[in-house]
Amino acid sequence: MKYSHFEALAIGVGGVTVLATVLLALQPQPDWTELAAQLLLLPVLVGAVHWGRKGGLVGALGATLTYLILRMPNIVLTGLEAEVLQLVLIRTVTYGFVGIVGGELCGRIKYFFAKLEDSLSIDEHSQVYNQRFMAQLLGNSLGEATRYGTVFSVALIEMSPTLTADLRPARVRSLVRAAADYIRNDVRLVDDVGRLDDGRFVLVFPHTPRDGARIATARVRNGVRDVLGAKDDSVAARVMGSAEDRDDIQALLDAIRPQPEPEPRVERRVPETA
Repeated sequence: MKYSHFEALAIGVGGVTVLATVLLALQPQPDWTELAAQLLLLPVLVGAVHWGRKGGLVGALGATLTYLILRMPNIVLTGLEAEVLQLVLIRTVTYGFVGIVGGELCGRIKYFFAKLEDSLSIDEHSQVYNQRFMAQLLGNSLGEATRYGTVFSVALIEMSPTLTADLRPARVRSLVRAAADYIRNDVRLVDDVGRLDDGRFVLVFPHTPRDGARIATARVRNGVRDVLGAKDDSVAARVMGSAEDRDDIQALLDAIRPQPEPEPRVERRVPETA
C-alpha cells in the first residue's frame, strides 16, 4: 500500500469516527465546548498523518491551547474546579497521544509497508529506502513528469567523509541512523527519503517546485549538521527541480540505476567433419 493511500484512509476513518462521536453527543442541552474539543482532534490527526511526529506535536499544542481558550470563561467564573481540571488533562493527553505517538507510528508505518512489499527496498543501516528503490521511484517520477507534466523536486544531502573517518563501524552506523531518523521526521510523510550506496541521502518531494524544496532542504541540512555536531561545510545539499533540472535528475537516475547483468556467453561448437 502506498502511504498516500494509507493517509487518505486514516484521515477518512478518523474523520468519520470523530464526527460520529460528536453526533452521538448531541443532546437537548449539549456541552458545546466539549463538542468543539472533540472536533479539534481532526487537525491533530491530519498533522500527525501528513507531517509525522513534528506535525502532530504542533497540532496537539494548538488544539490544547484552543481548548483552554474555550474553557477560560468557565474557569474565570467558577475557578479551576476538579471536574474542569480533569477534562483539561484528559483532552491534553488525548491530543498528545494522537499527535505525537500517532505521528511517530505513521512515520514508521510508511517504511514498514515498503519492507513488507519488498524486503530488499530498505537500507539496512538507515532504515529508509535504499538505492534500488530510489532509482525505481525516480524513474516513475520522471515518467509521470514527462507524460502528465507533474512537478517534483529532488534533494541530495552529502556528509563529508571526514565526519566518520576515524570512527568505529558501530559508531558510524549510529550516526547514519541518527541522520536518517532526523531527515525522516523533518519532512512530510508524503516525501520519500532514501540512502544511496555512496552514503548520500536523497529526498524526493512530490508536487513540490524547486523553490519550495530549497526551503525544506536548507532546514534539513541544518538539522543534520546539528544532530551530527558537524561544521557548516561538512554537510552539503543540492536541490534539483523537474522543471528546471530534468537532465541532472536523469543523470542521477542513470548513475544509481542497477545495471543489467551481462548475458552469459554461449560458445557455439562447430561440428567436426569426418
